[in-house]
Amino acid sequence: MAITRRRFLACAAALAGTAGFASAATLTADGFIEIRAARTRLGLLEGGAGQTEALLLGPGPEPLVIRARQGEELKLRFINDLDHEVWLHFFGLRGPSELMTINLLPGADEAVDCVFTPPDAGTFWIGPIAEQSRLRDMGLQAVLVVEEASPLDGIDDLVLVLDDWKLGEGGAIEGAFGDVEAMVGEGRLGNWFTINNRFRPRFPLARDRYTRLRLVNAANVRTMNLLFKGDDPLLLARDGQPVKPALLGGKALSLAPGQRADLLVSGEEGDIRLALDLFEDVVEIGYLIASPGSGTPAVLAENFALPPNPLPVPKSEGEPRTVRLTLQGGIRGGLTSAVLNGQERDLRTLLENGKGWAINGVAGPSPEPAFTAEKGETIRLEIENRTAFSQPVHIHGHVWQELRGAEPGAFQDTAVIPAGETVTLLFVADNPGLWALHSLVAERADGGLMVAFSVR
Repeated sequence: MAITRRRFLACAAALAGTAGFASAATLTADGFIEIRAARTRLGLLEGGAGQTEALLLGPGPEPLVIRARQGEELKLRFINDLDHEVWLHFFGLRGPSELMTINLLPGADEAVDCVFTPPDAGTFWIGPIAEQSRLRDMGLQAVLVVEEASPLDGIDDLVLVLDDWKLGEGGAIEGAFGDVEAMVGEGRLGNWFTINNRFRPRFPLARDRYTRLRLVNAANVRTMNLLFKGDDPLLLARDGQPVKPALLGGKALSLAPGQRADLLVSGEEGDIRLALDLFEDVVEIGYLIASPGSGTPAVLAENFALPPNPLPVPKSEGEPRTVRLTLQGGIRGGLTSAVLNGQERDLRTLLENGKGWAINGVAGPSPEPAFTAEKGETIRLEIENRTAFSQPVHIHGHVWQELRGAEPGAFQDTAVIPAGETVTLLFVADNPGLWALHSLVAERADGGLMVAFSVR
């Protein structure tokens, strides 16, 4: 996939332009929220101890949160203070294709300006799209919160970024990046859990108001199965898109890497403990501490739901075109050869070039897209997973619905394809440009589980 760099990117209009809308970011004289990629050290161990080398978007130590609103202009200026180029992507945002993936060269004179109008309210994520294993693992990310055009009165808002880090003594990151065994295997699993780059943090929780938790899984490979002890949260949104509200009912909320979810919680009954179900163990990773006193119980309308986003609906007339994608590779994944840079290569050569995965027999993006859709065309994607692992697959610039029987599921931008199974997804190709579809496991995306498609 040939992606050209834009020194200045601009498209028309809507989102937030006040200094308060960017958490720990600078508002420039010309109205841009300035976001700098920089190297720093974090105290990720207990009590803020330790020295972990990290790469952040923003000054830190917490992940940067940018807040915007539907209907108002959003102006972002990215500056790369690192010594190497960085490719970033707006995960889940249905913005214009020339803006949703950007290349940052080192130096302030190579700043990239983005001015655009996100069409959807929701919780979105900015993260690396190249060299994901290293950059994501070291914390290079930000959260973009696009608030509804009409504010949700009386509801607090809290962003929680879940991550796992592979740390050794003193907080140093362990293990070499680019490890072939990790790339073709499960991926780079961490051994140390944080929320907002802190170990077992405590967050204040109101008793007399509801709090909207915006959860992001920033881990390289780990699916976060999150438990809530002390409350039964109401699920409001998945991947930035509203869903029919439903209580978790004591079950764990499952978030694959890169996925987001919005939940409503209350401190009326007291503190809430956040824990991860690791199957062999349950580990507490953070706490929501209710304010003192009983307070007046929060009131929520029985029919409360987030307003829907302006999503294109698949056409009911006619049969949609079917596109088949086959995922191969990894340990016991049946891959013996694949096309790399336009040439068929055997598995040994692929591994020597850091590749071990393929879609439709191609390892990584190629100059020619896997398929091309006409604007407004409904596409039926059949994704077959021939690998030995469950695969979270993400689509750029669009949302899709999984077909389960007669009724399609909720709109999301990520689908989890179980090992050995085929999942059918329906989406409207309404966003022109060159896009990608790839695994959200960082090592597998780097290792070739990525393909391009175009909408014209």
